[in-house]
Amino acid sequence: MAMMSMPGASQNPDIVSQMTRWAADAYDQAKMTGTDPQIAELCEHFGIDERAAKALNEEMRKRQATFKEDMEALWIGLEGARNPSGMLMLKVKDMMQGTFKGMSAMDKEVQDFARRYKLDAQAAIKLAEVMGNRGNLAGNDYAGDMTKIGKHLERSNKPSALMMQMLKSLREGKPVKDPEYAAAIGSRVHEKDLDKEFKKRNPWEKKKSRSRSRKRERASPRRDKEKDKDKEKGRDRDRDRDRDRDRDRDRDKKRSKSRKK
Repeated sequence: MAMMSMPGASQNPDIVSQMTRWAADAYDQAKMTGTDPQIAELCEHFGIDERAAKALNEEMRKRQATFKEDMEALWIGLEGARNPSGMLMLKVKDMMQGTFKGMSAMDKEVQDFARRYKLDAQAAIKLAEVMGNRGNLAGNDYAGDMTKIGKHLERSNKPSALMMQMLKSLREGKPVKDPEYAAAIGSRVHEKDLDKEFKKRNPWEKKKSRSRSRKRERASPRRDKEKDKDKEKGRDRDRDRDRDRDRDRDRDKKRSKSRKK
């Protein structure tokens, strides 16, 4: 691309540098022509190379029905990647083979699992991707692996971070072993153990709660009776007032008649 000359540009290095940047930006824009703006934004954010950006743009044209969910999954999946372009090419390959797991494709079992063990969105998406691919490998027990992963997560007070650490061995198809370490302070297992210990040391707490509920049950009929009595008393007072008023009226009538006579 020929660069326009400007009077005095050769004498001013700052102007030359600025014009060079303009030319580079224009060239990049020309290369990205035809690229979806959302894809261009993602590629710019993660520094994706031209080859991977072009491959993603071409593949996403075929995925208009799940475009939004797929883009959300890509943003999460590329976060923290050491080689974003290489990671993106793997995801494009998964799209071509029909094994890519977007936000909409994350099965209900993984969503429930993520909720139960308080996994963040990034850890949940990556778990769904890895376990989806792992399930296609011979000799893997999906349900058994998820159960063992859960045992690890419930012993951690940072389940999302632990999940990210476990992904590498899961991708490589290594077997998931049962945890052989104590539960961390603040973990799900630790909280359960504290609760059990408290109930064991304070057995009267259960009795207190039961006795309180029984007292409430016994007290409720008494309260109802007392309320009925109060209502009846109120009605009696109203009747007495009405009678007093009638008497006063009768007296007034008699007095007025006696005066007339």
